[in-house]
Amino acid sequence: MFEYGNPESILIEVLSARPLTTKDILGHTPVGDFEHFCSVTGCPKDNAWAKLAFVWKATAHSGDYALPSDCD
Repeated sequence: MFEYGNPESILIEVLSARPLTTKDILGHTPVGDFEHFCSVTGCPKDNAWAKLAFVWKATAHSGDYALPSDCD
C-alpha cells in the first residue's frame, strides 16, 4: 500500500504493478514524456507532484498501466 502524501511512494506503486511500455511511435514512456515536457515548459524535473500527476494521467488512458486502485 502506498503512503498518502508522499508522491514518490505513490508513483512507485503506480509503476510497480506493470512494467512501463512505450505508447507512441517515438518510443517514449510516460516518464520520458514528463522529462521532455519539463525541458520544454521549464517545469522542474524533480517536482514529484507534477511527475505523479503527469504519469497518472498518461496511465489512466491505457490498459498497459496500473493505478493504485488496481493494486489493493
